[in-house]
Amino acid sequence: MNKTRLFSTAVTVAGLSLALTACSGASKTSSESYPTKPVTFVMPYAAGGPSDTTARAYGACLGKLVGGTFVVENLDSGAGAVAMQKLAGAKPDGYTVGLSTNGPLVLNPMSNDLAYSQDDFQALGTMAAIPTLFAVPKDSPYKSLEDLFDAAKADPGKISIGVPGATSSLAIELKRLQQESGIEFAMVPTSGSAELITNLLGGHIDAAFVNDYVDVEAQVKDGAVVPLAAAGEERSEAFPDAPTAKEAGYDVKTTSVYGLFAPKGLPQNISDKLESGIETCSKDPEVISQIGDRFVPNSFSDAAATQQVFTDMRTRYESLLAK
Repeated sequence: MNKTRLFSTAVTVAGLSLALTACSGASKTSSESYPTKPVTFVMPYAAGGPSDTTARAYGACLGKLVGGTFVVENLDSGAGAVAMQKLAGAKPDGYTVGLSTNGPLVLNPMSNDLAYSQDDFQALGTMAAIPTLFAVPKDSPYKSLEDLFDAAKADPGKISIGVPGATSSLAIELKRLQQESGIEFAMVPTSGSAELITNLLGGHIDAAFVNDYVDVEAQVKDGAVVPLAAAGEERSEAFPDAPTAKEAGYDVKTTSVYGLFAPKGLPQNISDKLESGIETCSKDPEVISQIGDRFVPNSFSDAAATQQVFTDMRTRYESLLAK
């Protein structure tokens, strides 16, 4: 090889080395300066419900903290599958994040053949935890949970109970209850909490399995809706006169956990920034006032703790939702 070729080769190698170094530096700088453009905040539910309120409250707060804009995008088709597929397919660069509850993240892919699974995401933290309860319209003949369930026993498949999504945690918990108790309901899935309450008020369903007072506080105050029983370990703070389902003799336990997620593989510094931001926002008076102080946990659940909650949910329902 002559000197000219050797010199040319050396220049080429040096140039490639400099280019790779520059690219690496640019990538690092881009990550460290995050965000430099708007962040898409994917929502697997329709606008107007408690999850939407949570997303918008945290989105606004996070935008102020990290110096960017979080744009909420509601994609409620396919019981939230469309939103989760978009999130799973996005680059893990922090510019696409999303709220999810147990339904879209865990239960939907467990019971359907979808293009994503729970393993495609990483948790960033818990934003809110919403207790659940059974409610009926004011003119309902059912004055207690026992009345409602006794009617279902007497006429299998005739008593209709609405739930916010076919694969929501409430729908799956109701399915588990039917399987274990032998009671058969006519379960009516809706696109989300807003449609569920509309159906309840319109008399299209006998009862609704809803997210505590976030969904029905105004209607209860107006006398349009009556809470029958809380589905958590304790009575609802909003409706203390309503007994728990356990007091009525039924093992129903479910809480809607609202976590923030990103595609797996997010750079650690971006993950840390968002996790820290969620914790700070969870203590922000404006965020708390929008969501409700009883629904923003006093003790912050970080990325690891949030991930574990959703993993435990998958374990709980694996046998019930085996494909």
